Formats: sequence, structure tokens, C-alpha cells
Amino acid sequence: MALPRHRTVRPGRSPIAVLIYLVGFVALLVFVSWYYLFPALAATRGADPLQRKLLSAHAAMILALVLFILMAGLLMTFRISRFFRPRQAPRGKPTEYPDAWAESARRLKIPDDPEE
Repeated sequence: MALPRHRTVRPGRSPIAVLIYLVGFVALLVFVSWYYLFPALAATRGADPLQRKLLSAHAAMILALVLFILMAGLLMTFRISRFFRPRQAPRGKPTEYPDAWAESARRLKIPDDPEE
């Protein structure tokens, strides 16, 4: 009876990295919302069109900065650069196929006394 093949054990870093990344994403989102988004929304209630355009430009800049930080964090956390620059795998050597009849003849034990 053949034994089942077991998968190789891989280190459990991936779930921890995902959780840390998601917690960091939520913290950054709360920080940006609390210190920039909510005050900017309150300021647009009584603002003239020029101030609204200025707030819109600032919001676009902050959004671009946050997205850049998240993308850089994603690249560093999950190390997806290995998909863009894969490592060179060593060249495998060809499989040697021995002659089964020659191998069995080599292993055959012949008794010393031919009459036995």
C-alpha cells in the first residue's frame, strides 16, 4: 500500500502579513478621514467656488499620496516583485534509465556449488 504524499510545509508568514497590511490600511484610512476629510467637508458648506476648487485639488493630491503609499506597502508586504523578475532556476540534469535486465543480472546471486 502506497503512503499518501504530503505537501511540503511552507512558513506561515502570509496570513500575518495580510492582517498587518489590512490593519495598517484601516489605520491610514481613519487617520486621513479624521484629520482631513471631515474638516474639508465641513469647510465646503460655506465656501465660495474658488475655495471648493482648491479643496478639490488638495483632496486629489492626498488621494494620490495615500494610494501611492498603499501600493508601495502592498509591494513590500507581499513581495510581488518576484512575479516581475523571476529568479533563474538551475538547469536539471537528464534522468538516467538503467537497463532492468542488466541490473537484475548484476544482483543475481549464483551459488558456488553448481549442484546445489
